[in-house]
Amino acid sequence: MARRAEADWIAVGLDLLAEHGHTRLTVADLCARCGLTKGSLYHHYPDMGAFRGALLGAWRERNTERLILEAERQTSTEEKALVLDRLAQALDLRLERAVRNWAAHDSTAREVVQAVDRQRISYLVRLCREEGGSAADASDLAALTYAMYLGLQQLFGADEQAALRRLMPKVEFVLPSGLRAAAAPAERE
Repeated sequence: MARRAEADWIAVGLDLLAEHGHTRLTVADLCARCGLTKGSLYHHYPDMGAFRGALLGAWRERNTERLILEAERQTSTEEKALVLDRLAQALDLRLERAVRNWAAHDSTAREVVQAVDRQRISYLVRLCREEGGSAADASDLAALTYAMYLGLQQLFGADEQAALRRLMPKVEFVLPSGLRAAAAPAERE
């Protein structure tokens, strides 16, 4: 029986986490899912703590850093926002919820989630600032946008992806138009 590559174990771990939550991230459950022995897992990771750390790192890279890199390939802020929205809508929301639930029970996961939240908000602030928003407005709009995104993830059940796709055009998650809307009341006065 062939060993799995490190990336294979991570993929299996992310699937298991999305489907069953952090309590099922055990050597037994991982090996059962793969049909392999724990020796194959321990070939890549010295212990489950190291595996869980790698899993959290992979989640951060795939669900945050990759999105920002893809958005940054665009030239205009509006294009960056559109790419970011599209990629955020495509994320597996079960995995997002599972990682946040894990963070409620584990300090290492909590530190990673907090770092991801800061990174995501910081990027949204940067997009606002590119559109000419003040630091205070950019910070407020970024926090509100991100809070809305997280909140909508919690509202829906099995069909959350379709609900998010339906609501996204109505809510405009990313910020350039939010800056214009925030400035509009002042212009009317």
